[in-house]
Amino acid sequence: MVNLALGVIFLFVSLRLVTLKTQSSSPPCERIIEEAERTNRRNGHENAGFLSKEAGFSPLQIMKALPPSHAAWDQLVADLPRLIQSQTARDTVTKLPLLDASPEALPDIYLQRAATILGMTAHVFVRMEGSEPLTLKYNGHGDILPPSLEIPWTVVCRRLGRPAPALTYVDGVVANFTSTSSSHSGVTLENLELLVPTVGTKEEHTFIGIMIEINAKTIPILHQIIEAQRFVLTNDSSSLKNTIRSLHSLIKQTTRVLSKLNASRAHKAHIDPVLWTLTVANLGIPWVKGMVGAAGTAHPFFHMMDEFTGRFEYLTGIGQEAQIVRATYPIHWRQFLKAMMEVSVSEYVAASKDRELMDLWKTFTSSYHGNDGLLGFHRRKVFGFLAVSFRIGRSTTINGLGHKRRTEPWHEVDQELEKARLERCCLDLDEHNPDTEPSSNKVFVSQLIQHNSEETGYWFSARGSVYNASTFMQKHPGGDTVITLCSGQDITDSLKAVGHLTNSSIRNKLETYRIGTLEKPKFASSQAEEAYMAAVELGQRAAEVENVHRRNFQLLDGKLTILDKPEVLTPKKARHLLDAKNRLQDEYVPALAMLLDVLLESIAMLDMKLDLNTTHVQMVGLLSPGTGPGTATRFLDYGMVLDTLRKDLGRLTEVKELVAIILGAFEEGGFTCSEQSRLESIAGTLNRIASHLVVLAGK
Repeated sequence: MVNLALGVIFLFVSLRLVTLKTQSSSPPCERIIEEAERTNRRNGHENAGFLSKEAGFSPLQIMKALPPSHAAWDQLVADLPRLIQSQTARDTVTKLPLLDASPEALPDIYLQRAATILGMTAHVFVRMEGSEPLTLKYNGHGDILPPSLEIPWTVVCRRLGRPAPALTYVDGVVANFTSTSSSHSGVTLENLELLVPTVGTKEEHTFIGIMIEINAKTIPILHQIIEAQRFVLTNDSSSLKNTIRSLHSLIKQTTRVLSKLNASRAHKAHIDPVLWTLTVANLGIPWVKGMVGAAGTAHPFFHMMDEFTGRFEYLTGIGQEAQIVRATYPIHWRQFLKAMMEVSVSEYVAASKDRELMDLWKTFTSSYHGNDGLLGFHRRKVFGFLAVSFRIGRSTTINGLGHKRRTEPWHEVDQELEKARLERCCLDLDEHNPDTEPSSNKVFVSQLIQHNSEETGYWFSARGSVYNASTFMQKHPGGDTVITLCSGQDITDSLKAVGHLTNSSIRNKLETYRIGTLEKPKFASSQAEEAYMAAVELGQRAAEVENVHRRNFQLLDGKLTILDKPEVLTPKKARHLLDAKNRLQDEYVPALAMLLDVLLESIAMLDMKLDLNTTHVQMVGLLSPGTGPGTATRFLDYGMVLDTLRKDLGRLTEVKELVAIILGAFEEGGFTCSEQSRLESIAGTLNRIASHLVVLAGK
């Protein structure tokens, strides 16, 4: 039956190819590209979509300036780093003159540059100043943007065939560069410059530049796809095999481009995930209901590869978003993707019964959507950056992921990426994780949570083992920041999410840093065990909050714009540090207080006679509604910030160490509920923790 079905499919494909051959001797993709080239030459611009054999999905011609009548817009974007640093972008944009964006005033050839300028400026206006919520909030852009920006942006987008103003992937990435390369396919991160940078930092240049370089790497892939269609039309399986081999090599080269997104300080061009979060990460998030953001889902490379490899399901959230994004693509891009389906190489391979051809195809497609392929590698890269960014205050991704989970939202994003990868017909089996011989060295949680700094070393636990990552920090491909944020905690879920526990080579590497097993004390009663586990939760959360707070020093001395100087508090830094202080008071301290309250109740159950009244009174104050967000004192200068950060860090460290003392009391041998002196000592420690939290909360 299977052979009969394959025979029917092959007959159907063959008949369809005969029909196509009578219509045209050239592959459909090639025909669409040539039509697009003719149309764009005739129009004198590429507003219907960048598409050519020479440049692929990249523009053949990039306008570096608007006409003199619109020089105010060019000057505005040239000043963006300064305006963002001084937090005066909104005031400056509001005072802009209202320029005419009609065809009579602004010729078609300038539309794409105008769309990039106005779109980037609009997002800077909303995202880079003040503390505007990152959720979809408004019904229209006019609800927040001044007329000098909203009106011309609307006109420009309508002239480009868009239903409403939006910063598209074309605006922010595809058309937002210039390069010294002599060829379009030779554009790289190293030889390009952004036409409209917002902050001008290496984080912005690297993140956007990598996506631009991937677009350049798409050009030879596009050529090979045309050849693949040609060989299917001529039923030349031998030449098709060579083409598939070439495609496999090209996908490998494209995957290596992602390696340039490196957070490791040992890498010469590393980018700081903390600074990336506060400058680039949130810029593209839309704020109008129903609008699609300029997320990586819109990259034409992924859509081209999905069609070519035969993806037929788009049921996941990311898959559905991809379909929505595709509907907003320029007409030439949509026609090209449709042409890929007219001659399906994946169907031809499936029906061929040629084992060598099918094996080559499987190897090629795995290099794209396999667990160890481009999409798997991309997922692991993304995880590290998102694990950092969500911990320091990011609430959602550009496409709205991460807001459903109250804790560890980066896992939600990771799971969605994995679902989208598997939806592409990739069913890689997880490798079995063999049992390892446990180390004789026993480590208690009280020790684990205290190893989360440069002075003590960076430890973490996973699946009952404890690891010391101190000497691996600078070598970690995902950067040292994610390790510092995870130190002092159990990160089994995170390691499992990125495949580190199912990858044999990574597992073996982990074993070289293993220092022992995580020990759990024996308890005389279930109440004692419950109290201990409550202390474990509090201790690990305290370590996490301490780790997050240390990143504020990184922010204070880092570059949020290209103009920033050491030991100078800019308005933008002051804004982000104030946000961090408010987040500490309004989110982190209440979270610690809730865990402390659980521990308090558990301790009370061990001895109802314990005097916990003072601690209870403090807890009532901590858990009662406060004055709302934004209660922290504004920072006036560098010294004031530094002093505040140091004091807060000192108290957070003290909280963690006090919890470690409580854990140690349980971990000492022979703990029983009848030991009054030990319980009274724990009660006193709880009171000290509550006192520190009260000060940290600003109450």
